[in-house]
Amino acid sequence: MREAQAAIAATLLRGPDHLPAGLFAGGRAVVLRGLRIHANTISHARLVALEDTFPRTREYLGAAEFNRVSRAFIDVGGAEGRSLARIGAAFPGWLADPVAADLARVEWTWLESYHAADASALTLADLAGLEEAALLQLVVRRHPATRVVTLSRAIAPLVDPGFARDVRALLVARPNAEVRLFAITDADVAALAMAREFAPLGNLIAHLAERHPEGGAAVAALIAAGAFERV
Repeated sequence: MREAQAAIAATLLRGPDHLPAGLFAGGRAVVLRGLRIHANTISHARLVALEDTFPRTREYLGAAEFNRVSRAFIDVGGAEGRSLARIGAAFPGWLADPVAADLARVEWTWLESYHAADASALTLADLAGLEEAALLQLVVRRHPATRVVTLSRAIAPLVDPGFARDVRALLVARPNAEVRLFAITDADVAALAMAREFAPLGNLIAHLAERHPEGGAAVAALIAAGAFERV
């Protein structure tokens, strides 16, 4: 079965010369016609999946250009071996337009956050009433749904009109099961990088303070955004 599936996939991707003799009953012309219909159905489903995955990128490029680059992406095998839900994983890197690539990376990261593992987010309310020693010893870790997107161009207003043009990093978080985007600073990015594994909150603030004077405020803002997991 796996050999037959591989042969069909090779034929659909590389052409009829890769169709083994005797794989299907009937004449070669009939078999190839059936495979062509099957390939067109798959191609259409993939194109629709890309449109659904990257609506803002499609809006920026225009329907015709988005369709062109999507077809080219599929034709070179960019979607090969991926489910429709994962078809867009490599698409942002395929786009030559840097603005479109940034938009696509934001949209793909949004989906990654949406589908990430569930976990309770740490909130500022969880810190209320804690004495200073207990607060600094509180262990935190980056929430499984938290992502950072570094932008190569000043495209933040295209993502959200409320973002300033000089924003070069976005936080994707999922507090209360709702994916949200936040503009973040270098201190925020540093805090999230340090919190990949469990760390006491006091250590996080102290390390940040050495390089970023606003480190404490950055940690508080990230907690408010739901960027950390409640342990």
